[in-house]
Amino acid sequence: MNKMSSDSVNKTKQAVDLMSAEELRDPALTAAKLLAQERAYFYEKFDPPFYIFSRYEDVNNALLDAETYIEGYGNGPNFQPPRGILSDAPHHTFTRGLIQRDFLVKKINDLRPRLEAIVQELLDAVADKTVWDLHDELSFPLPVIIICEILGIPTDDIQRFKRWADASVANMCASDPLEYAHELAEMNAYLLAQIHHKRKLGRTDDLLSVMALAKQDGEHLSDEELVAFAVQIFVAGNETTTSLISNLVWRLLTIDGLWDCFCGGEIDVEDAINESLRFDPPLLGLFKTTSRAVELDGVQIPAHTKVMMHYGAANRDPEAFPEPNTFKLKRSGKKMLSFSVGLHVCIGKELAKLEASVTLNALRQRYPGLRLVDEGERVGPFLFWGRSKLPVTHT
Repeated sequence: MNKMSSDSVNKTKQAVDLMSAEELRDPALTAAKLLAQERAYFYEKFDPPFYIFSRYEDVNNALLDAETYIEGYGNGPNFQPPRGILSDAPHHTFTRGLIQRDFLVKKINDLRPRLEAIVQELLDAVADKTVWDLHDELSFPLPVIIICEILGIPTDDIQRFKRWADASVANMCASDPLEYAHELAEMNAYLLAQIHHKRKLGRTDDLLSVMALAKQDGEHLSDEELVAFAVQIFVAGNETTTSLISNLVWRLLTIDGLWDCFCGGEIDVEDAINESLRFDPPLLGLFKTTSRAVELDGVQIPAHTKVMMHYGAANRDPEAFPEPNTFKLKRSGKKMLSFSVGLHVCIGKELAKLEASVTLNALRQRYPGLRLVDEGERVGPFLFWGRSKLPVTHT
């Protein structure tokens, strides 16, 4: 339905520049360049440099090999100490077990009425506006509200949470670790106060209470560990979903006739969500660290080296997806890799898909005349793909 500009990329090898204006504007260009390169591409334009896997098979296999490609040094290009769910067994098994119950399919499905109510409230708030921002007024507040309710923290200051979430995401790719220190310190202090309050109350009726009261080997988790853990859940619980919703609406409104088909019931919302996740992954990739020296197709990768699993490229690998650069709503075969696979598969994937489904169904019922005002603005960090601004009108 929609041919991307990557189709026109020359198949000869071209240097990848993840931070260039051209590739930030269209990550499909990056995918095309990577897929024309060696399977393990050495990227030198970041300090520290790293390798990139781009083929579907290579990314999938690496994600399933949790002993070789480990999680404990962070999911960004910079090395960070292992904490919370960004760790390896046995600590990862323990921390994931603490939050697993809140993200089981049945538990998530029970949230549907609450999600529907939040979406209707948000759409009511823009009903009389000529122009409104789909990101700021819908796709961002919805997942923030619901993840705060799951954690059991107040939702009375969305803009403060937005500032903190933006800083946390940007910090993943920052060359200067002090650039976002003030915002992160502010968020950490807020969450620590909440954790101490939960521990004092001694109840386990929300997720942050479960985390605050949990013990490993007879000891509570440290304040530092708990704050990092809570930040991970908070950021993961909203950033991906926000961009999933914004990206899908943006794509449906960009391709001629597709929004009308969607509003007319000709397009299944689940098909649209799955293809959006493949075509426009909110996370273009995440990083692992090699626990030992590895070799891929003649390229030697040393131990303790960062490797980017490029979901955006793997999802466009022609060996895995026919017509990979076409937004195609009915697909069979391989599953997109945008939520990862294996031991570290995204624990919130069902919640993200449900939030997107509820939002898209409400939007097409309430505002079938929705249309873009302009293309909006891209989110900043190179690792992410979405709209930080998306002005629309329904009048």
